[in-house]
Amino acid sequence: MRCQHLPDYLVTVSGESILKSSRTRPKFFNALIRNISDAVSRAGGKVVNISVVEAKIHLVTDANVINAVSRVFGIYRVGRVLVYEFRDLSDLARWIAENSKEVVMGRRFAVRVKRSGVHSFTSIDVAREAGALLKPFSSGVDLDNPEVVVEVEVRGSKAFLYRDSVKGPGGLPTGVEGRALTLFSGGFDSPIAAWYTARRGVEIDFLHFILGPLESTYNAFTVAKKLSLDWLYGYKPKFIAIDFRDVVKEIVEKVDWSYRQVVLRALMYLAASKIAEELGYDAIVTGESLGQASSQTLKNIAAIESCVKVSKPILRPLISFDKEEIIDLSRRLGLYELSSKVVEACAIAPSKVVTATTVDALSKRLESIDMRIVEEALKKRIVVSVLDARPEDVIPETDIEIDFIPSNAIVIDARKEDTGGLPVESVIPLSKVDFNNIPQDRPVVIVCDTGSLSYVIAKELREKGFKAYSLRGGAKTCKTLAEKSRATQ
Repeated sequence: MRCQHLPDYLVTVSGESILKSSRTRPKFFNALIRNISDAVSRAGGKVVNISVVEAKIHLVTDANVINAVSRVFGIYRVGRVLVYEFRDLSDLARWIAENSKEVVMGRRFAVRVKRSGVHSFTSIDVAREAGALLKPFSSGVDLDNPEVVVEVEVRGSKAFLYRDSVKGPGGLPTGVEGRALTLFSGGFDSPIAAWYTARRGVEIDFLHFILGPLESTYNAFTVAKKLSLDWLYGYKPKFIAIDFRDVVKEIVEKVDWSYRQVVLRALMYLAASKIAEELGYDAIVTGESLGQASSQTLKNIAAIESCVKVSKPILRPLISFDKEEIIDLSRRLGLYELSSKVVEACAIAPSKVVTATTVDALSKRLESIDMRIVEEALKKRIVVSVLDARPEDVIPETDIEIDFIPSNAIVIDARKEDTGGLPVESVIPLSKVDFNNIPQDRPVVIVCDTGSLSYVIAKELREKGFKAYSLRGGAKTCKTLAEKSRATQ
């Protein structure tokens, strides 16, 4: 018998992995073991031992990691268990009873046993023997509607007695189905599309287009980080940001109002296709839901794909979902609050837009676009590791002015008078700042009356190595941010 001072877990693998051929199954189990080990590490634990016990995985750690492991794709259930190497049926039954009598005390109970291997007894024999020993401590046996279930698995010469368990997400182990690039705004749809794709064994990276306010990009990264930390194990997801603001400007100048939205979507497909081809992705993922937006009608989707001729398969896991279903899952995954802060910036033509374009009509408008602008945006893309980077790392270095205050920013007040109105807890007056004590690993936001002085200061601080920004609009923006903050409280 092994000492029980370290947590033991018995992982039930999703049925799809178990049913794979004898050649394929080891690949799936190896990927699952790698991902479980990563989940344990991220949860602050250490894998003491991990082994395959027939069709299950026995995990020994030095910490309570059941919640983290239960979020690994490819797992049906994770149980915290006691482990015992028994001699015979009587020895096994006594051990089960000794470790379960407090659980059944004064309650109706049932003993459920699963068994595999060669034994001189059956599962029913184990349940009957253990149940007889437990009955005096309980209010009786109830096989149909028990108040508590004593659950045991017998695997060879070892028995696993469940103390509690958490259901896993199912699916396939991340990594067994290649890599995909997800078009990622950070709103409600794209994170759920990424989650569903990862659940089918795909390593997901994020492709974000900067279309307008940088706060949207900042918040999109926080969503990607939350999703990655909680669900994407076994690898380090990347966040690729492409500044498409000049592309949007080109569209507005060259394309008639009703076609702007569908042209923008086509150029996003084009950019994603080029990156996927260059970096070796196997597919492109979108959060499109049929008919949810003007660019997502069946005719527009068909026309875009025909015009752009994307080199990789496009996966649309949410194609038949309605918005309520998507938002409900966003809540259950713990992403809703962060996604709700993301302002969708892609509506460059919010009304009277084409919903049934043709290939010829769309091609004609795409021909008017200077593709060198798209190519230039691709060359200047920002690529960071989601797990290692900070939200401010995905804001283009050329952007000194921002219209929001990052959550971890150091705020310096350069206004002539302290007029308040800043929606942050700590503000340092410019006259009292000691820049030798300001850490360079945090964003610094300077606020002045109009945004002019703060721009000059931010530019000087950039030259000294600070990640400094000027709050665009100065005091006027302060007032707007304060009103916005009060409205959300």
